[in-house]
Amino acid sequence: MKNSRIIRQTGKRLVALTAFLLCTFIASSHINSPEENTYPTTERLFHIARSVNKNLVCYDVNLENGKLNTKTPLNVYWVNREERPGETNSLSYFQRKMAYGYKLVSEGNDSSEVTLSAYPDKKLTICKKDSKYVCLTTIENHPAILESLYVKAKSGNPLSVEYVELQGVATDTGTKVTERVKK
Repeated sequence: MKNSRIIRQTGKRLVALTAFLLCTFIASSHINSPEENTYPTTERLFHIARSVNKNLVCYDVNLENGKLNTKTPLNVYWVNREERPGETNSLSYFQRKMAYGYKLVSEGNDSSEVTLSAYPDKKLTICKKDSKYVCLTTIENHPAILESLYVKAKSGNPLSVEYVELQGVATDTGTKVTERVKK
């Protein structure tokens, strides 16, 4: 019984990870370089980069009068880094629901817990730490501030995910941490 539950959960995770790339319309062979401009904002919590092109999906904290909007804590949008560098676009309905959106799990006084549509097993907490809003999660069994996710598509099939890599900074040591979730 326990094994079948684990298999079902793993299957759901694999389907969710695959959804990251369902919205990809242009499949190119560009690999994102961390040195390239990510057009950061003061509100940016983290972003998703993909192996299929240089464009980013950005997740900014949603503030009202300097405080977290706990009901809708994130502003999510695309940043173009190819044809029209720096241009931003909103997500389509399908992109929000299946791949790059998020679901509010709970809300506190000045914090919210969410999950990403394509990765519902990983809880993310949006809260204030040292006078700045951050996205807290667990990366490689360490409490960490999430900085980015990288989605590597399988060679020859941009809609199939080879792995997702989470990158951040461990809150207890201040060191960089990375976790790779393979399909």
